[in-house]
Amino acid sequence: MVSIETRRYRAYRFQRNVAPYIFILPGTVFYLMVTIIPMIVGFWMSFHNWTIIRPAKPWIGIANYQKVLANPVFWTAMRNTLVYTVGVVPFQMALALSAAVLLNTQIRGRTFFRLLYYLPVVTPLSIAAVIWTWIYNPNLGLLNWFLRSLGFGGRDWLGDPKIAMFSVIIVAIWSGLGYRMVIFLAALQGIPDTYYEAAMIDGAGRFELFRFITMPLLKPATLYVLITSVIGSFQVFGLVNVLTGGGPLDATNVLVMWIHRRAFGDYQFGEAAAASFVLFALVLAVTAIQWRILGREVSYE
Repeated sequence: MVSIETRRYRAYRFQRNVAPYIFILPGTVFYLMVTIIPMIVGFWMSFHNWTIIRPAKPWIGIANYQKVLANPVFWTAMRNTLVYTVGVVPFQMALALSAAVLLNTQIRGRTFFRLLYYLPVVTPLSIAAVIWTWIYNPNLGLLNWFLRSLGFGGRDWLGDPKIAMFSVIIVAIWSGLGYRMVIFLAALQGIPDTYYEAAMIDGAGRFELFRFITMPLLKPATLYVLITSVIGSFQVFGLVNVLTGGGPLDATNVLVMWIHRRAFGDYQFGEAAAASFVLFALVLAVTAIQWRILGREVSYE
């Protein structure tokens, strides 16, 4: 007969050695099914002439990658993606940090303004984009009505190739500002007040407090926001798809939209898969560069 001590020891070993893997098994299986396995299949597809029209899917090596890199529309989409990234990320981070610093002070209506800034985050992106299409409407839009009331002429904000990307960038900054503000706000609230009190005793002003205390201690949050923002900007699709559909004249056609068109518009799944891995390599390289340059200066202590 098994003793009580033996049963307890077996239960302890089970809880320590087996139970954790049972709890993480569903999440691991789900991650394999929706991420790892599709990536492997997509990588395999990128080396085949893979379409849904023909049953035969012959091996063609790196021909799909050569077609992608030789396609001028791909490079147009690459340029638009870089313009979008440069236009959104720095300004969005600067505005989010400014709002977080302001809302971290004892101002009246602080809770209301926090809710107001975060409201675009909880608004579905498709609905927000449809609202902005009405705001940008050249005939009935609120923006052109306001400009005409001031004596200026209206513009076709989403139909003019010269300003269409600028219009998309404005909406992108607005929609993601609240999320990044919350991250900065949480990081600001984690800075001990004793640091500021000691610096003010030594005669530091507001600029010195921000430069020598706030910014250095915000480096972990800043690095996180920067990396995630750049990755998100390279993967933008839904906002552009609803606002402009990539037009006019490919002025807002970004990489993910081009990949989507090649796969589900032209049914060239092999070429689309190759472009996806080109985008993956680009994002990985940019993230590694950011981490190498800025990660060394970040301390989590």
